[in-house]
Amino acid sequence: MTSKVILVVEDDPIVRLTTQKQLSALGYNCVTIATGEEAVAADHSEFGLIFMDIGLPGIDGTHATLLIRERELREGRQRIPIVALTAHSDRSRCAGAGMDDFLQKPALLDDLRGMMTKYMS
Repeated sequence: MTSKVILVVEDDPIVRLTTQKQLSALGYNCVTIATGEEAVAADHSEFGLIFMDIGLPGIDGTHATLLIRERELREGRQRIPIVALTAHSDRSRCAGAGMDDFLQKPALLDDLRGMMTKYMS
């Protein structure tokens, strides 16, 4: 298992805490933040994966993802996998923004385990 930290971007405090506890139960450390602005401003070098809510206030998850992808290109950084974690079902919008995968909320422990296996192994 990698030592990289998982970033969870979610405005709902209950979903944020639940996701953090689920990832912890799977053996991963995570950082949680509540806004797209914070996601864009974060130092991504410590993160191995980002779970991104779509319906964030202010900069939404798809726009935040676009800005993160632009920054990766501009700064020559490694691409971090970004997985949509959303109650919406618009997969094409997520893919168009540069997201790598999609999880429907509420995410079950097995769903999170599958994403972690896919992107963090």
